[in-house]
Amino acid sequence: MAPGKTAPRLLQDLLTYDARYEERAGRNLLTSPPPQHDAKGPAVAAVPFRNCRHGLFTKIEQSQLPAVGAEPDRDTTYKVAAYCTKCRWHVDVVVGRRNEAAQNEACGKANPGYPLHHFLYEGEDNASSTHGLGAQLRPRTYTFRCSAPACPVDVRISMKPPRFSDHDIETLTNQAQLRRRWEAAKLLAGDRADANMARRVDSLDYLNTYLSDSLKPTKGKARIPLLNKKFLKAFGKDCDAVLIGLGFTSDTEEDNDGTVTQVWYLPKPEGPKSALDSTLRNVIEDARYELNTLILNMPESEREGCRHTPLYPTPSRGDIERILACADSDAKVKGRETRNTEEDHPYYASLGAVGDFDDALILFAFSRQGTVDIENKAYYFECLQDLATGRESEVLGTEVAMLASQGFVSKRDTERAYQYFSIDPVHASVISDEHIIGQFKARLADISPLQADEARRQLRVLGDVRNSDSIRAEASGAIETYEQAMAWFDLDRGQPDDFVQTMFLVKTQDNPACQETAQKALSIIAETRESDRLRRFLKFGSMTEPEMDLGDAYAAFQVQDRSAELDLAVLRSGLLDQEGPRMQQAFNLIEQDQIQRFGDKSHEPSRPEPRRNNYPLETWPVGLRNIGNTCYLNSVLQFLFTIKPLRELILNCEEHLQDPSPEALKDKKVGRMAITAERVVTAQKFVRELRAFYNRMITAPTDTVQPAIDLASLALCRTDNPGEAPSSANVDVAESAGLGTIDGAAISGPMLPPSDDANRTAPADPTTPADSVMNDDGGPQSDDSPKIMEGNNDDVPPAPTRDPPPIPPRPETKPAMATKTKIGRIEESALQQDAAEVMSNIFDLISCAMHGEGILREGEQDDAIKKLFYSDVTTVLETAEGTQKNQELRGNFMVTTGRRDRSLYAILDEDFGKSDIEEERGTRYDYIERAAAIQIINVKRIQYEKRQQQPVYDHSHISLDKTLYMDRYLSKTPTLDEAQLLELRQAQWSKQRELRDLDARRTKLQTTGIDGMNLPDCLEATSEFIDDLLAENIEQQEQQQAAQDSLPTPPPELADTLHDKAKHLAKDLEGMDSIMTTLEAEIESVFRDCQDVPYRLHAVFTHRGDVKGGHYWIYIYDFQNNCWRWYNDDSITPIVESEVLDPETGKRPKVSTGVVYIRADLVEELTEAVCRRPEPVEEEAHKDVEMQEADDDDDQMPDLHWGDVQVIEGVEKE
Repeated sequence: MAPGKTAPRLLQDLLTYDARYEERAGRNLLTSPPPQHDAKGPAVAAVPFRNCRHGLFTKIEQSQLPAVGAEPDRDTTYKVAAYCTKCRWHVDVVVGRRNEAAQNEACGKANPGYPLHHFLYEGEDNASSTHGLGAQLRPRTYTFRCSAPACPVDVRISMKPPRFSDHDIETLTNQAQLRRRWEAAKLLAGDRADANMARRVDSLDYLNTYLSDSLKPTKGKARIPLLNKKFLKAFGKDCDAVLIGLGFTSDTEEDNDGTVTQVWYLPKPEGPKSALDSTLRNVIEDARYELNTLILNMPESEREGCRHTPLYPTPSRGDIERILACADSDAKVKGRETRNTEEDHPYYASLGAVGDFDDALILFAFSRQGTVDIENKAYYFECLQDLATGRESEVLGTEVAMLASQGFVSKRDTERAYQYFSIDPVHASVISDEHIIGQFKARLADISPLQADEARRQLRVLGDVRNSDSIRAEASGAIETYEQAMAWFDLDRGQPDDFVQTMFLVKTQDNPACQETAQKALSIIAETRESDRLRRFLKFGSMTEPEMDLGDAYAAFQVQDRSAELDLAVLRSGLLDQEGPRMQQAFNLIEQDQIQRFGDKSHEPSRPEPRRNNYPLETWPVGLRNIGNTCYLNSVLQFLFTIKPLRELILNCEEHLQDPSPEALKDKKVGRMAITAERVVTAQKFVRELRAFYNRMITAPTDTVQPAIDLASLALCRTDNPGEAPSSANVDVAESAGLGTIDGAAISGPMLPPSDDANRTAPADPTTPADSVMNDDGGPQSDDSPKIMEGNNDDVPPAPTRDPPPIPPRPETKPAMATKTKIGRIEESALQQDAAEVMSNIFDLISCAMHGEGILREGEQDDAIKKLFYSDVTTVLETAEGTQKNQELRGNFMVTTGRRDRSLYAILDEDFGKSDIEEERGTRYDYIERAAAIQIINVKRIQYEKRQQQPVYDHSHISLDKTLYMDRYLSKTPTLDEAQLLELRQAQWSKQRELRDLDARRTKLQTTGIDGMNLPDCLEATSEFIDDLLAENIEQQEQQQAAQDSLPTPPPELADTLHDKAKHLAKDLEGMDSIMTTLEAEIESVFRDCQDVPYRLHAVFTHRGDVKGGHYWIYIYDFQNNCWRWYNDDSITPIVESEVLDPETGKRPKVSTGVVYIRADLVEELTEAVCRRPEPVEEEAHKDVEMQEADDDDDQMPDLHWGDVQVIEGVEKE
């Protein structure tokens, strides 16, 4: 059953309901349940801003009001007929009683259990009688009944549009039409016509007089000749429709002289009847009330000489309150006269209450809503909880506590339980119980025993909310049935025995403590299936492995459609070497199947590019082909293309290009560096290349396009003349051209430049740590420079810079050839940069190419790039000498994860939080003075491990929120000033200090100097060694009678002591991650209510690989079409949000290297993911035309011979 509303809430909604805008608002304010309030979601206005806040006045002639002191009986019906002086709509509120014996006790002051009516919407009369344009102005009648079991009261609310439409008023009062009417009157009546044109008020005044006369018929006033001076000039012949609609009739009469004259007759309404009847008299009365409002709205100067006598009816609110029995609760409801102009908190509307209710009436409203709408009981309990807190009510707080003890759960707690298991509460209705249990089991394997109880408690909440016995059973940890046993292994009923065996091994290897439970579950499955193989495995630990079939082969490569033709070359590139023979066997089976069904096409000539998807070209973004291991450049270009103002700036760049003359460049600074004319020329060449490429992305008649070599060269090479080789003859590059693997697969990513011998190919060294897409720019320092190894130099205060942060040392290098082709230089540049550096270089090029829009601090040029991407950041240094503030512009924020899974908030909190400056004996923290509309957050994934003396790759997962609230990082917000935010930060810093201390202790326990062993492991190994030594000495003493050369015997209790200490430290270490996670949650909760400045997630730069190499792609959210897409070079496919945000398992999972957030109120203005206007394809042209280098005599590649061709992606031209 749907929720209801108390009588005062019904009245408040009636006073703000506007039928004209119901369709646009998307809901009926009077009859629809209010939207459930979500504090984290976008704010929803309680009343659409267009709605009329009605000022209702009683039409006493049509009303039937209760007599003073009279008690209603079963036959009593009350009616308040009202009209609004603002929108001129008419409202009838009729209160009656059902004649049922069981319902004989009306709500009100005489009924303590039901002090107010609580109305439920029953339906609408003739709801589908009018469609199309007239539907908004149709009359409508809504029926409500009181939900109290013994209350017989019904309410009918009728809404009727004005008797005079806007067109009617325009016809009667438009001066141009009045002038035409007067001119026509002079032609028709000649000298008998009035000498003066009618005023705007005259037609309204005359019509009001005629209608007044019709209500009080007088002999001689029922007839109006057309040629009447006043009638002719005010109404003429073009107001007939208005007059007929009011009941006027016309006819012709013959005068005494034989002249035929047209005559109008006044309406002839019936005499006064019951107020409950609808008659012509009501129509005329409604028209008079509307004319009264229209005339009084005219300026007083225009109303001079009018015969109109103003009507001053009484306001209707008090009458409506009386018939709805709102007045019975006057002792508890106060100040209601302003409720239609104010907005209560949404929780009041959800409970069907108003903000003026006292605690007793709030509890009454909660009780009624929970009774009639059981499905949303949790939400109503949440409303009561928050109102108790907001009103600081002891009565409500006590009631909330009592209800919670009785098992009531709020919607918020329910959502937290879902979110605890990484389930979006929005999808709760379609998520199965098995999925929830699976999430619980997955989490249970990765948490400490201390957290297991919390996980079961959250699961129990979901079991109660969903009324699921299987979830409750899982929360209690019992395995008794076959379904429970299969669910414990995360398997469906139909999975074969081999999967059961595999999951048994996985479960017991990950968590040896669950061995007994796993055996019990396996035993239940084996007996239920009567499987001898599972019984044999349970007894002996092995069973015969079945042969791989074709379905298993396709499943191994995650191919869902076995009927589709596959590209075997692509499939081969994804072959995972470390999975050995099984994956090779799977590939061989697929290759045989594909050749049998589609033929061997390995020797066929190249064909026109096939369609990559089934989407119309104009509705889908274009993919970018890889031209030299530039997967990350493609990701950057795709992201920048979706930024609408930037794309339009590039497409119209000629209007904004910088004058390269010395005079114009005298004061130009980009990145605090003076810009030379050469830099401007290079930058403008890049911008023009980018413009041509973006035009191609928009108009290409294919699914993919290829970036020009010049575009890639200019974007990747940090020099003012990318067409030339670097000035240094000794360019350090890694020895090997091997890029490493993704889970063992060869990487088609950026490559190293050629070796010294141009005519031979150096063998790939899979151990060379040359991360071609993740390493930072080297610069002139040697790789073992202390500054690079240490990271930042604390002697120098942080200052703005456009260069990326320092990097870990690279492997041993050797000189490369000084002369390279353009492709070779692109490869070399690709080796040394990642997406963040490429984007920074592109931003610099665009700023250098365009003229500025002003001057910022330190002479920095202000331009579109600064406005869109750069934030003004203040760093506060607190030392013994005092407080110092440094300001800088940042185009992105570089953060690290701390080598563990964390939320983005936790990472940013640490980055902006207070930290120690050891050498200066002080502290520092950051905040944003002015936040850019687009926030780019880059994640440094390669860290230098000092102990191992080599770089390591950080695969930690960063959990991203769809909405990031930036309040905590700003200097001030719309609701909090600087002092208030600083107070919150200080509360957070104290918890962060505790977190750092715990992290230091954790690091101490994890670091021992022995690879792969932490301190508990070392102690346990030492204990085992001493045990072995004791046993060996005892054996020697028995054999040699205490030989003199035997080793000293340690104390027997030492091994046990070390073993106990190892167990104790292992338990401490195991619980530290959960404690740190809890601390991070507490740190995040400090700013939980700060949600004034939301940013929406737009893009996620993603990388899969390690320090040896990998592959880039990007996920981009389309705000116009509300979908995520996966941009993987030339492939663009839709993807579900969970695939983007959820962590991936495996040895080398994908990780985010950069995320982009857009200010929530500007997402539609700043982003447009799809901008396509494909050109028609000519009949004779069946293939895409690749973009070539622009003709440039100064940048011409020499004629190539086969001996000069570079080795690209490991394949040499035959």
